[in-house]
Amino acid sequence: MQQIPGLPPELPLISDYVAYWARERPGHAALVLDDHVTSYSEFESQVERCAKALVAAGVGCGERIAHLTTPRPEFMILYAAAARIGAIWLGLNPRARYDELSYIVGESLPKLLFSMPEFEEREFGDDMRCLSEEHPSIEQLVVMAPEVVAPAISFESFLAGADDPGAAAYKSACGQAEPGAAALIVYTSGSTGQPKGALLSQRGIVRSCLEQCRHWWAEPFRIIVNVPVNHVGGAVQGSTQALVAGGTIVLMERFDPAAIPRVIDERRVTVMHQLPTMYQLTLDRPEMAEHDLSSLQVLIWSGARCPVELIAKLRRLAPKLFTSYGCTEIGGEVLYTADGASDEVLAEAVGLPVADFGVRLADAADRPVDEGPGGPEGEIQVKADVVMCGYFRRPEESAAVFTADGWLRTGDVARVRDDGQWQIVGRLKEMFKSGGYNVYPREVELVLESHPGVAMAAVVGAPDPVYDEVGFAFVVPAEGAAPMPEELDAFCRARLSNYKIPKRILVESTLPLLPIGKIDKTGLTARARELVGVTES
Repeated sequence: MQQIPGLPPELPLISDYVAYWARERPGHAALVLDDHVTSYSEFESQVERCAKALVAAGVGCGERIAHLTTPRPEFMILYAAAARIGAIWLGLNPRARYDELSYIVGESLPKLLFSMPEFEEREFGDDMRCLSEEHPSIEQLVVMAPEVVAPAISFESFLAGADDPGAAAYKSACGQAEPGAAALIVYTSGSTGQPKGALLSQRGIVRSCLEQCRHWWAEPFRIIVNVPVNHVGGAVQGSTQALVAGGTIVLMERFDPAAIPRVIDERRVTVMHQLPTMYQLTLDRPEMAEHDLSSLQVLIWSGARCPVELIAKLRRLAPKLFTSYGCTEIGGEVLYTADGASDEVLAEAVGLPVADFGVRLADAADRPVDEGPGGPEGEIQVKADVVMCGYFRRPEESAAVFTADGWLRTGDVARVRDDGQWQIVGRLKEMFKSGGYNVYPREVELVLESHPGVAMAAVVGAPDPVYDEVGFAFVVPAEGAAPMPEELDAFCRARLSNYKIPKRILVESTLPLLPIGKIDKTGLTARARELVGVTES
């Protein structure tokens, strides 16, 4: 990778950046949450202590630690500490239901389970104790609170173990961390509805973040992180980029559009990376007029299309606007719009491929197609060290997502416009995006079909002015049953994260079938579009 003067150096490990910036700018703010500020010097001391405690707890290279958390300093400390000794950090979403958490824990087999005690009036004590009892891989439950109930221990008690391993043992553990090995597992669902853990390597994450720095730079670099850290957006694109940049990570435990203007003002935030919907909800708040937002330099969005009307409003906030394309299995972005891109390009395209990455369009036989302007559509395929190592404990699925010569099949279809810009035109998978989150129909269908009154369910995406797309569920009752939509909605809410819950549930006597006997989802999608007032042109 060509080094650009003024940008960060390429270091082998994620945790190397904590130590590097602690030397280069020890007093600079690294982590901010509300009124609490952690300098890089303090950050490095906390990471080292936590890494030693992990070694004392018997966590070895390649072993997993799971952490149920919002964007808080403890997340970054544990994540960097795990990277330092070659362990793998896994985020758990506090909004997930117990069954969702249990599935991921059962798949990832973490050795330690860390948890915040509560969030938004939901207490996690009982759920965490049940998880630790249900899954024998968990050797210790650690709760981020001063007082805990056995068998859990407090985080401070856990950190007290940092004095146990000797210097030689700690040095040996640190020496086993390898740049090409996994540091992060991000769970993403597939067409079967079963979440799979994408393994992202230290080198890949660092390379992704350095590329982001090349395209999205501000001086000083201060970014708000207010999205879930169990996703790439929170763990990599926001937090790790800021760490690589030697910048300040301004943490917000939830997306709160009313509070964002005040945080920008007080912390002189220079960079924001949000979903278009998040920008719109923030702009609609009266607090926007009450605070000084002149510190903003760079606004980025990804995961969904941004309307031209919204882009025009964003231009009045910051001089530099960007969008891009990536996916969980890449761990970052591989297509970027350039500085100075027009409103039309930002609204309709996703930019150009990174020169150092292999990015191509391919046909159904994985043969490259002509990528010249006006050429045919093709699946975006990527071959670079930013691509995941594979799915954790899923060799067959890992093999299926790569071509014979090692290109990652993203499942997203694009074309090259007449102006050379790449444009996303569809998805090979049934997945749709709601508010920037991936929603996989089969996962929702399996929940609906677990209801005793449901014989069959089909879920499709339909356009939505706020969330880009939302789910429509078509349900066939079990014999003798008459489930009501409100009942099925409540059933889903008890078992699924809110963005997965269908906006509308329709109870049908039958579902349309194709000649081969499969559900005609194309027909159902057309019907859902009609119900929201969208007709095909």
